[in-house]
Amino acid sequence: MNQPQDNLEAHLFIDQVDGLVAAAGVDGTLEILDAFWRSTTSLLETLSSQINQGDLETAAQTAHAVKGSAANIGAHKLAGTATAIEQACKNGNHDRLAEQLQEIQGDYEMVRTCFNQHLSKE
Repeated sequence: MNQPQDNLEAHLFIDQVDGLVAAAGVDGTLEILDAFWRSTTSLLETLSSQINQGDLETAAQTAHAVKGSAANIGAHKLAGTATAIEQACKNGNHDRLAEQLQEIQGDYEMVRTCFNQHLSKE
């Protein structure tokens, strides 16, 4: 079993990423990803602050933004975790939010690693 490829596919829709590379080239994809990293870093910081302050309505909107941008680049695991946070916020489910914040941060870091790994092959 090819462990690195399995790890990539656990976090990314490889066909979607390859389609992005085909359309924008590696350099263009790197520019898109650079904007994604900046935006998502800021969104995750905001999300954490909103949850810690108990502003779950706004946190749900922020999680929705993370979900959409992650889905646009093929980061399906990150998008899924953002969806879970969005739903927990909408449902007022405080119990798992701290754990989910840690999970989304880990997913975000893994997506960066997976993209770097996959694009270094291009």
